[in-house]
Amino acid sequence: MEDLKRIGTFPHFHTFTASSSTTQISIPRACRKVSIGSEDQKLYLCRNGATDNGALPEHYQFIPKDNMLPINMGRGNNIDFNLYVASSTGSAKVHIILMEE
Repeated sequence: MEDLKRIGTFPHFHTFTASSSTTQISIPRACRKVSIGSEDQKLYLCRNGATDNGALPEHYQFIPKDNMLPINMGRGNNIDFNLYVASSTGSAKVHIILMEE
């Protein structure tokens, strides 16, 4: 699990190594936009049905190698501030940028 909930200064850059099991990323509530990508491997990004260190669920989005996917977190009370990422094969160095807007 990558716990980034306490980050309070933006933009914030974070890097970690993900495996083919899902890794939970906890996003701070002040964060409104997240970009995620990898130079090493294609990544899978998911939320619905995912768990930390679990299998890739049926519904996911792929992020091609050497790309960053921007995600608007939205506003309101019904936002889940957890994302899950997994490497397509082996391990991947994952790059995250957290932004306020």
